[in-house]
Amino acid sequence: MSTEAVRRRNGKEKPAAPKIAKPKKEKEKTGSVNTFIAVSCAVILTAGLVRTLIMKPDTLTSPSYLPLVDPDCCTGSEDHLMRLWGSYRPQVYFGMRPRIPQSAIFGLMWMPISPGTKRSEFRHTSEQNELQSFIWTAHDGNKFGIQHLQDRGYFLETSFVKTNFLLQDWSARIKVEANGNGRSPTAISLFWYLGIEHNQSKVRISTLPNGFSVYGETPELGKFHMKYKTVSPGAKLMHSAMICGNEVPLHLLSDYVKESLKTFRNGNVKFAGLQTPDVPCGEDSNAVVLQLSLPLGAEVEVVYENLNIDRTASVTLEGAEYDKLLKSYKDEFDKKFENKFNLKSKGFDEDHINFAKSTFSNLIGGIGYFYGKSIVTSSEVEEPMYYWPAALYSAVPSRSFFPRGFLWDEGFHQLLISKWDTTISMEVIGHWLNLMNADGWIPREQILGNEARMKVPNEFVIQNADYANPPTLFLALDSMYNSMQPSEILDHHSSLKKIFHRLTLWYNWYNTTQVGPLPTTYRWRGRNETTDRELNPKTLTSGLDDYPRATHPSADEYHVDLRCWIAFASRSLASLGDLIGMNVDKYRETADILSDNKKLKELHWTGEYFADYGLHSDKVGLVDKHIANGLPLQKRRVVRKLPQPQFVKVQGYINLFPFILNILEPSSPELGHILNNLKSPSGLWSKYGLCSVSKSDFYYLKYNTAHDGPYWRGPVWININFLTIRALDHYSKVPGPYQGLCSELYSELRTNIVENMFKEYKRTGYIWEQYNCQTGKGQSVHPFTGWSSLVVLMMGEQY
Repeated sequence: MSTEAVRRRNGKEKPAAPKIAKPKKEKEKTGSVNTFIAVSCAVILTAGLVRTLIMKPDTLTSPSYLPLVDPDCCTGSEDHLMRLWGSYRPQVYFGMRPRIPQSAIFGLMWMPISPGTKRSEFRHTSEQNELQSFIWTAHDGNKFGIQHLQDRGYFLETSFVKTNFLLQDWSARIKVEANGNGRSPTAISLFWYLGIEHNQSKVRISTLPNGFSVYGETPELGKFHMKYKTVSPGAKLMHSAMICGNEVPLHLLSDYVKESLKTFRNGNVKFAGLQTPDVPCGEDSNAVVLQLSLPLGAEVEVVYENLNIDRTASVTLEGAEYDKLLKSYKDEFDKKFENKFNLKSKGFDEDHINFAKSTFSNLIGGIGYFYGKSIVTSSEVEEPMYYWPAALYSAVPSRSFFPRGFLWDEGFHQLLISKWDTTISMEVIGHWLNLMNADGWIPREQILGNEARMKVPNEFVIQNADYANPPTLFLALDSMYNSMQPSEILDHHSSLKKIFHRLTLWYNWYNTTQVGPLPTTYRWRGRNETTDRELNPKTLTSGLDDYPRATHPSADEYHVDLRCWIAFASRSLASLGDLIGMNVDKYRETADILSDNKKLKELHWTGEYFADYGLHSDKVGLVDKHIANGLPLQKRRVVRKLPQPQFVKVQGYINLFPFILNILEPSSPELGHILNNLKSPSGLWSKYGLCSVSKSDFYYLKYNTAHDGPYWRGPVWININFLTIRALDHYSKVPGPYQGLCSELYSELRTNIVENMFKEYKRTGYIWEQYNCQTGKGQSVHPFTGWSSLVVLMMGEQY
């Protein structure tokens, strides 16, 4: 993993206040056809909706004038209320919260009790390399979840269940067991907390024989009652205590608890614990932490009850009632999973099916709810500015390193989630589109609130409105509405119409701000034109980070992958408009222009494969250079051959985009070239999936700086492999000269990826961000059940 990737994903780094220099303005060259495309989009919008797409301070931080796709959950609709409560805190190992801004949050912390226990064994936030594994083994995105967490010498099982949308009750259970290897702790301290994100609340705490009782009230939730108690008969409670405070910063709650720990003794064993204060907790407390210390093998239960309704006939979710409901939900989940993905009927054994269930569950169980203000800038403003306060309901790429929303990841996430529950996907995509500003731009990384900002190094906090990201939401939406039944289209018609209008504004933004130097060409912004520290300046905006592009970034380059994304978006918009009765002639014309194979070949075909075009040298290297004043050696790039305007002849994922987005005609000779290159053992092909750069290419496994290792320069990435398998499936089913070859490659590549990921999951307990092209071993971020979870769709052959 590159040093930059480490910095970006380092969960323990706490960034300072953001600072940024004013970005350099670029001179734009807009081709006539690109202008036509942008105007075409604007014409279709209904009267009064057209705005000039010029980035100004007032539009940069102003919400789009278009109607919101969906109001948030507090409007009272049944669908929203069904998902009001959930495990929407992926940044911690286990927590619950409602989808209400600045409301109450709940969560678990723990610490083992044994001789020699260190404060570093305190657990709370999801971290990489802290536990041996942690993963949801079953989660339906709504009513229940079961999670296994393997720590050193012991494991925990956390679960929760919910009742119907009228009651808004939920309960959770935490079990702790020894793992039987002789190194288990003697006992464990489990801390359950309530945090309230404002100061307009009331809490009242009392003790129970086996735990605590908390009555609370907030303006958003009204009155509620929570019990935190042991449920293991005969389990001796070693220690119980509580602390509370007002004005406790909730993003620093771990520090608050750790700083409050004192030393206690149980027999010969010393352990850290809380001490209940002599003065009762005040009703204005915004943080309450309850500790129960008990031997391994015991269980604790959290019961949350809504007191704003008549509870005369309601059943409390505890004890046998909890067990009964959890079993019922789990049985329902297993049945639905087979009905959706048909893995048993496809011949997968129980181990493979459980692997698929865990992978899926960790994606949908990683959905979070976030609230806050993005920090944004553009070339039109002198200093960073705050976006408006906004909420986001979204899946996340990784609970340990990426516990927040990423725009280009989310389209891949929803390809899988939409197969399970279309309504969840509609709400997630609606939340993302509601983050669009008046110009049609969506910040590509959502860092909302102090808790999210804690995980992000300072240089990545500020989002630049000149920069794009692949518009993968079109992938998910295209998959969803092309598989919808007429009755579903009717049910979602209002939302689809709002989605359509926001998509057109977003699409218009791309065709105004991301155009290239020639008609129908496109260019990613954000590359560093002046650096000499990188072998090949990164293109973070493309999502492919260090994938090699033109060695000398300029306004004259143009990128084949972005052109293909816009072609796909044009086709997708036309399809959606047809479904809901909109005039989409202009989008269809644009799709035809960008999908014209002859024009695509003129712009991007090298004679062997499709490629970018730009100012490029094929003779560059990194060398040691002495720095003045006694500083150590640093790597600097040397250019051994002057750059020339030319195709960027690097073989890798970029070459595949006209194929993987189904733009090539089935009889295209270029398709044949791509397929033959694909299978070459010295190229992209491996026993573990397609490598990101050809094994025979100069850039294969090359470092980009002295410390930034190869990221998209060799490792196997599951999202691009999924798109490849999806395309092979498509071309194997349409008439053409390559049907048989596509079918053969499809079968072999699908098997290679599924079996390697399964093997690594069994070996390590994790799904990984990428897989080594030479050994197949998982590497980089883990757990990474963002787009790597697409292996479930490969197994189920659902594209």
